[in-house]
Amino acid sequence: MVSISVRSRTFLSRFAIAASALALIALPCAVQAQASVAPEGGQQYSSSSDWKAYLTNYDFDGAPGTSASPQYGQYGRRNNSPYPYQNRWSHLAFEFGGGFTAPVGNAARNWETWGYNVNVGAGWNFSKYFGAMIEYQFNRMKIPGATLTALAVDNGIPQLGGNINTWSLTLDPIVYMPLSHSFGTYVTGGGGFYRKVTNFTESVLSTQCDPYYGFCYSGYVPTTVAHSSSNQLGANLGFGLYWKAFGDSSNAKLYTEARYVWVNSPLASPKNPYGSGTEGFIPVTVGLRF
Repeated sequence: MVSISVRSRTFLSRFAIAASALALIALPCAVQAQASVAPEGGQQYSSSSDWKAYLTNYDFDGAPGTSASPQYGQYGRRNNSPYPYQNRWSHLAFEFGGGFTAPVGNAARNWETWGYNVNVGAGWNFSKYFGAMIEYQFNRMKIPGATLTALAVDNGIPQLGGNINTWSLTLDPIVYMPLSHSFGTYVTGGGGFYRKVTNFTESVLSTQCDPYYGFCYSGYVPTTVAHSSSNQLGANLGFGLYWKAFGDSSNAKLYTEARYVWVNSPLASPKNPYGSGTEGFIPVTVGLRF
């Protein structure tokens, strides 16, 4: 009885081992056969690589023949469009800058001396080579000391100060000429409305009282004693250099430029005794445009 029981157990053990081995061998074959079964549409995909190939021919909306990559930010691909990876609003352009201003022509003949300028603008870049800006520029220049002294003596004033402010609103096309991916030159120019205001000031003794502490103090305060203004048309023409300091693919540019500005300012007359005639000056500006 013992011998028969041992033999039966040995037989069952061998049978179980053989069955397990057959199952392990048959399992990969079953999986491969299941992967090759065609779906209802009738098309057959034999491996996961076929599914990847299938997906690359469809975008996220299911449209055939396009890439599954997003429309923007396609890293690794070279885009030859003027403004890669950007939408229509990326064509908007803005600028701001400032610098010094030098008078030329009639303005430099005892009427104006060096000053400063501030420039801001907005516009549209039609391509990486051409754009147009609407610019506001303010130029403030001083009146030479010899001229102020002569006017003070003529009018019996001990001391006279003065300045000339010219601001403009102009339309200025701009043409870019790249020299490399990061550096380039450009030409700009245009015209529009200019307003010139000449101010003469005198130091007047004035008493000021502090409203919080109640004490008063006296001092000389520059006070405008005469001024002249005129509105006219003008034009400008300039040349500049730019540098894409924030990367070749960025629209932001550091720029420096010099322009010649001509303003059709009136001559002196009884109504406008401080007119210097046509005004010319060269603003040199450093700024950021993007």
